[in-house]
Amino acid sequence: MPARSVVSLAVVAVMAALMLPRQTAAQPRPHVPGAEAYRLACAQCHGADGRGDGPLRELLSIKAPDLTTLRQRNNGEFPFERILKMVDGRERIAAHGTPEMPAWGAVFSLEASDRLDAVRRETYVRGRIVELVGFVAELQR
Repeated sequence: MPARSVVSLAVVAVMAALMLPRQTAAQPRPHVPGAEAYRLACAQCHGADGRGDGPLRELLSIKAPDLTTLRQRNNGEFPFERILKMVDGRERIAAHGTPEMPAWGAVFSLEASDRLDAVRRETYVRGRIVELVGFVAELQR
């Protein structure tokens, strides 16, 4: 299967999962795609709930934005592609410093570098980023 087809299939699968009905608060929550990546990559600055109140907020030169209002701040549409580029590191964020820091696409690529060939590594990276952005989409108020 060509690499582009694998990536497209991964994106479709994640998007389909995002359309499933949300669980009620009374139900135990099973593994949530992107939750662990968010906890490790984002929560330190953006906070566990995405409101910009992470434990490292005092060290930031620019206040971490409230990620729960992205849809609200974008006319009711969650800016999935824009956030995807930011997380990947292709779109510069002033609060993130240089384009290399942090570029989570590069970090996720390093995670898989010794286990996967280039095509599978790229698929893995894209999948991790799509899951992470999907989790942020779920944080919207």
